Amino acid sequence: MTTPQQITVQRITRQWMTGFIERFLVDTHLWIAGGAAGLVLFSQHALGLPIRGVPVALVAASTLLIYRFDGWVDADRPSRGVVPVVMALAVLIWSWGQAPQAVRWLVGLGAIPCVLYGSRWGGGDICLRQVPGVKPFFVTGALTVATIGVTVLWSSGEVTLSQLCRLSLLLGILLLSNVTLFDLRDERADRARQIVTLPVLFGPTLTRWGVAGLCLASCVGLALAGDVFIGTHAETAIVIALSSTAFCVGHLNPNGPRFRYAICVDGIPLLLGISAWMLPA
Repeated sequence: MTTPQQITVQRITRQWMTGFIERFLVDTHLWIAGGAAGLVLFSQHALGLPIRGVPVALVAASTLLIYRFDGWVDADRPSRGVVPVVMALAVLIWSWGQAPQAVRWLVGLGAIPCVLYGSRWGGGDICLRQVPGVKPFFVTGALTVATIGVTVLWSSGEVTLSQLCRLSLLLGILLLSNVTLFDLRDERADRARQIVTLPVLFGPTLTRWGVAGLCLASCVGLALAGDVFIGTHAETAIVIALSSTAFCVGHLNPNGPRFRYAICVDGIPLLLGISAWMLPA
C-alpha cells in the first residue's frame, strides 16, 4: 500500500521531471527544431531521395535560431538557454559550409522575411504578424518552402513538378493544422496582442472542427487515391501524422499543461520523420 509520504515524493518527482523536460526541450526550442528535422526526413523519403543528415541539421538549426529570435522579440514567451543557441550556430556554420550554393541562397534569402515577420516597428506597436490571417499561413509556407526546398536543392536526384506539388499540399495541410492547434492555445494572448489568427477570427469551437475535418478528409482522400498520390510508405507516415493531429484536436485541452500540449503538437512532425525513416523506401 502506498503511503502518503510516497505519494508526495512521487508527485514532487513527477513535477520536477516535467519542469526539467519543459525547460530543456520546449523553452529552448529544441523540440520544435526536432520537428523541423522530422519534416526534412519525411520529404527525403517521400521524394525517393537519399537520406542525408546535413540538410536535416541545417533546417533544424535554422528553425531553432528563428524561434529564438521570435522569443527574444516577444519577451512574454519562454525562450531559454544559451547553450542550445551556441550549438545551433555551430551546426548552422558547419552545415552551411557543406551546403550547395542554391541551398545557401534559399536559406539566406528565406531568413529575411522570417526576421521581418517577427520584428516590431513604431516603438514595438507594429508587427507583420498583426495583419489579419498572416500568422498561420506565413509559418506554414515558410516551413514548407524550407523543408522541401532544402531537400530538393541539396540532392542531385530527379524530382518531378507533380511530386513537389503533391508533397507541398500534404505538408501544407499538416503544418497549417499544427500551427492552428497552437493558435488555439494562444487565442486569448493573440487577441490581446491584436494578432488575428484563425481561432481569433472564427472562434475556438469552429476552428477545432475545421482542423479535425481537414485532417480526416485528407486521410480519406489519401486512402481513396491509393499509393498513386505519394507512395505507400510515405502515405502511411503522413496518415499517422494527420490522424495524430485530429486526435490532439479532440483530446488536448488548450487550457491544460503547456508541457503536454507542446510535446504532443510539436512532436507530430518529429513522429512523421521517424515514421518515414523506419518504414522501407
